[in-house]
Amino acid sequence: MAASQEVSAARRELFALLENADTVNEFFAHIADDVQWTLHGHHPLAGQYHSRAELIPATIGQVLPLLSGGLRFHIKALHGDGPVSVVEMQGVGVALDGVPYDPFYVWVCQFDPRGDTIITVDAYIDSLVVTDILHRLAPR
Repeated sequence: MAASQEVSAARRELFALLENADTVNEFFAHIADDVQWTLHGHHPLAGQYHSRAELIPATIGQVLPLLSGGLRFHIKALHGDGPVSVVEMQGVGVALDGVPYDPFYVWVCQFDPRGDTIITVDAYIDSLVVTDILHRLAPR
């Protein structure tokens, strides 16, 4: 994972949870229950989500059943250690039909004053890759 010098080990460890399919859920435990998450783009999952309980099934919950072996993220870069961190990631997964699922993501994450819980996110994703897997494999 590339990281600027000002990113703490704790912040790097938090985002590193995304790099293993077995610990992705552990990462999402660090999202506030009342998170304000905006998923930008022109794809079926784009929109504003006002809680973790709303976010997970409406986004990752729509994609995970279409993948074999789960989803993990390769962290390309992590910037910022204060109230805001920006993470650049590549999705790593394989669709049920064998096609790679590898969208690029950028998340702008705002943390609570203690710095351990994410309270707002502006998320950007490769809209074409998301739309493609949903149109190809999601039940209609």
